[in-house]
Amino acid sequence: MQLVNIFSSPISLAAFRRLLIVLDEGAEMQLLVCDHTQDTANSYLGSQIAEVYVGAGARFEACSIEESSVNTSRYSRMFVRQERDSHFSFNSTTLTCGTTRNEFSIDLNGENAETHLAGMVIGSGNMHIDNDSAIRHLSPRCRSNQLFKYVLDDASTAAFEGGILVAPGAQFTEAYQSNRNILASTEARMHCKPQLEIYNDDVKCSHGATTGQLDNDALFYMRSRGIPEAEARTMLMQAFMVDVIDSVHISGLRERLLHLVDRRFSGTLGDCSGCRSTDCHE
Repeated sequence: MQLVNIFSSPISLAAFRRLLIVLDEGAEMQLLVCDHTQDTANSYLGSQIAEVYVGAGARFEACSIEESSVNTSRYSRMFVRQERDSHFSFNSTTLTCGTTRNEFSIDLNGENAETHLAGMVIGSGNMHIDNDSAIRHLSPRCRSNQLFKYVLDDASTAAFEGGILVAPGAQFTEAYQSNRNILASTEARMHCKPQLEIYNDDVKCSHGATTGQLDNDALFYMRSRGIPEAEARTMLMQAFMVDVIDSVHISGLRERLLHLVDRRFSGTLGDCSGCRSTDCHE
């Protein structure tokens, strides 16, 4: 299933959406959500609440792609409850925006549930992007993995706050969290706060965050092979995002994301004026 949300209005506009998704036992679903802004002159506010119930043995994979304008503010919050043997996977991609905040609240409520949460952000100009996650391991033998990557240029700012809670009685939990960031300019700013709360002994948990610049040795190596500096920087930033893109398993979408990221870094990704809904996945 694909949901396409397009802002296009002769005046400034606010839209409030609510999604309720219920997967019964053994059900499977894939969802792609695209947020676009066609009219870049007006100001827009998009607010979305999503509630997802993943029943026993059910599988849910979703991907969100935002290509909006500098005058668009977007707030999205997702609540997820997983039962035993369920699988939940979500990939969040922010290509262009004004101000964006995404929040994820996930409860692994049944034994042997599994969660994969990934996201990538490409910031430029004065864009601001926040991603906030809270994953609670409430039952034994559950697994979660988080990977968020940011590339920030110009005066863009961003934040990542990721929390993992392992409750008493949630033995044999495996929970991993990683946040990696590249600042492509001296004005860009990144704020990160990884957190672990563990109330159990028999667990495997880790978290970490890194923020830095592009590898100067790699950049020098590529330039010494005749690659112009701007092209070499673009290639390194593209390679930085590959493992986030590889986490997407929706048919055809991985290749589309590679194409969109390539256009974004090369500066050829325009706004959505004249966009057709089919453009999101063609």
